[in-house]
Amino acid sequence: MTKSLKKYLLLIATVILSVTLAACGTGASTEQIVNKSVESSKNIKSTDFVATNSSEILVGEQTQTVENTVSGSLIIDPLAIKATTDVKAQGQSQTLELYIKDGTAYAKSTGQDEWVKSSSSSITAQFENLKKIANSEQILEFYKKIAKDFKKTEENGNYVLTYTGSGDQFKDLMVAVANASSGNEVNASAFNNVDFKNVTIKLVVTKDYTPVTNEVNMELATKNTSTPTTMKIKQNIQYSNVNNVKEIKLPDEVKNAKEVAADTQKSE
Repeated sequence: MTKSLKKYLLLIATVILSVTLAACGTGASTEQIVNKSVESSKNIKSTDFVATNSSEILVGEQTQTVENTVSGSLIIDPLAIKATTDVKAQGQSQTLELYIKDGTAYAKSTGQDEWVKSSSSSITAQFENLKKIANSEQILEFYKKIAKDFKKTEENGNYVLTYTGSGDQFKDLMVAVANASSGNEVNASAFNNVDFKNVTIKLVVTKDYTPVTNEVNMELATKNTSTPTTMKIKQNIQYSNVNNVKEIKLPDEVKNAKEVAADTQKSE
């Protein structure tokens, strides 16, 4: 596929993962969070979403910032996606438009006059694999561990669940996600040099456990390295039309996209 599409696959995949996992934080009490997490996540069949993400990376004395917004619609099964990604980094900006439908990915990015498409399983499988991540027992076990640490309030008729923490327990989550996404066994030692300094989570859900917003702030730092690196990540996802997105239609110009040859995809 094009370099632009490959560049943002992980970004959009992360947002979709967050959409699917948002219900893991629902419940009338913190103890009920885990009891309802499995059924709630399974019940999210479709949604519209707007996700804003920002990261600040400090390497030595140099700082890099990246801001992006992903907006669109998602149908879980059969998988269909409509997403527009706007990325700003180091004074430059780029936009990627993406559709996935019927096992085919369609993309158009800044500077391109025409849409391109690919039915390569290496592209679409990355999105299909998100279903395995969302239902990973290891991930659910992580939420069981921290369930008692959520605080619950109410705001505008919705439940508001907040969590603040730090430490190696987040290594468990990273290992769980890595294992589910790769299908291979990932050892926790892979994250030994990562310090999870500060993590805050804020989940807003309706009284029937439909997600409204999901906010995550995280600060990470490397350990035992010659050049210290710190990363601050902020993500906010807003949901609407949950379980009411019935179809994602391809515009005519997308239907007429040019097929990208398999060997071209591999070389890029």
